[in-house]
Amino acid sequence: MKKIVKFSLVAAILASFANAAVYEVDAAHTNVGFKVKHLSISKVNGNFGKFSATIDYDKSSNTLKTFEASIDATSINTQNETRDNHLRSADFFDTAKFEKITYKMIKFEKESPTEGKVVGTLTMHGITKPVVLKFELGGFSKDQDGKEKIGFSLEGHTKRSLFEIGLGTSDLTISDKVELEIEVEAKEG
Repeated sequence: MKKIVKFSLVAAILASFANAAVYEVDAAHTNVGFKVKHLSISKVNGNFGKFSATIDYDKSSNTLKTFEASIDATSINTQNETRDNHLRSADFFDTAKFEKITYKMIKFEKESPTEGKVVGTLTMHGITKPVVLKFELGGFSKDQDGKEKIGFSLEGHTKRSLFEIGLGTSDLTISDKVELEIEVEAKEG
């Protein structure tokens, strides 16, 4: 009887790994974006053009198992070269010292088959803080090579002051609150 229980337990564990899939980010179809209010009247949009991520999603349980991202802070783009250079400077991201921004999932809280919360830590400017991102599954498809693709959105917010970014800048000039908007398309690896 003990052998049957042990075998059943091992089989269940192996089956859970069989349903999980590791995906590689498709950079051409992924956007790591943000919005910040300017002069309290409009929002400036920006994104980071260089990034990588480790994604492990289990279709059978509709659960994100792993999400870790690394962003090249020097790749910031707000469609204004002067502003982008200022954002790279010691006044803001100080990319000469802090080239990478990272996010590491701690846990996934499933709310429905297509929605949940990604609880994790964001490290920026040498400081790590908790950040929760809303997860929405877009779905699955096959690419031209027959590889499975996954699409999902992540949304959340943080405050730049928590990371000591732009401390000399008034909240009226650039809001402290930064909205995070990430669209991911990834290919099964």
